[in-house]
Amino acid sequence: MQAWLKAAADRLDVSAIRLAEQSLARRYPALALDFLVWEHLPRPVDYPEVSAVPRLGISWCSRCLAEGFANDEPAYVRQQWVLAASGFCHRHRWPLEDRCNACGSLNWRFATPARGPLRMICGACWRPLERASVSTLDAEKAARACWDHAITFELQLMGAMAGKTPDQFRFNFTSASQLLDQVRDICSLLNRSPPGHDHWGGRTRAIALNDFACDAITPGMRDYRFLSYDEPNPLATATPLLRRCLLAAAHAIIDSDPGTTTALFGPDAPPAIDTFVAGMNRELLDSYPAATGHWSPTFTRQIEAAKQRRRRRSTLAKFKLRRFAGNTAFAEV
Repeated sequence: MQAWLKAAADRLDVSAIRLAEQSLARRYPALALDFLVWEHLPRPVDYPEVSAVPRLGISWCSRCLAEGFANDEPAYVRQQWVLAASGFCHRHRWPLEDRCNACGSLNWRFATPARGPLRMICGACWRPLERASVSTLDAEKAARACWDHAITFELQLMGAMAGKTPDQFRFNFTSASQLLDQVRDICSLLNRSPPGHDHWGGRTRAIALNDFACDAITPGMRDYRFLSYDEPNPLATATPLLRRCLLAAAHAIIDSDPGTTTALFGPDAPPAIDTFVAGMNRELLDSYPAATGHWSPTFTRQIEAAKQRRRRRSTLAKFKLRRFAGNTAFAEV
């Protein structure tokens, strides 16, 4: 690592100490590898010579790029753009993107024009990436309050990665590591295939995440439904769109404030934690707190209370069904 740091410092013509001070590890000491965005995950394999080289996935904020171009500044990658706990630019409060708004290509590169500063352009159609999506611009006014709630939670996660204690009014008796663990587990559960589903090569849309549809989080894609992705933490390889949906759902599930669910999913939405528990396989959900043991006591109690409400609703539904069947049989006699 020291050799790599020295080589990078020599190539960039800066001191190794100054370069290390700008690193993600220095700014976020509690940052785990699965809270970074990866094009190819770093994972041990038996044959490393044929494995994909781990590489960070990069998204961008079109407003950051536009602001830099207007100020005659060269385009560059911000640290926040490679964090899996972020689906929005926190400076401009704007959704991050990972593809060209004109042609949809995922390929991009830096380019030096004949006049003006260095720019990020699409590798397919060569259009500059500072152009914002039309659907996002159209949705901005109506979706702003929802975006602000989502960004508030992302800031809590980034603070947790920096080792800061979360807001105890919202996440009481929850440490930084517990908040990150809860988000990791919830996102994995939300995007996991239910037992017995085997469609689209083992992938299905019958996942709990699709119970948390939010048009403001997916501008231009009404009632968008995701396919399952059975990874320990899907945030690490998710697109910005999927990251925003996962984090919004996790926020509403963990945060006990009912106003959060209302702001994200509408005034008629039931408590998010009840929706989460109702849509999960019982055995799978029961195994998580017991197997991991790293959820906060507050969140564990909230999950248990939601399970009890589910059991009461199930018992009541069975009672009503039997009563209806009895009344029908009596009427026939």
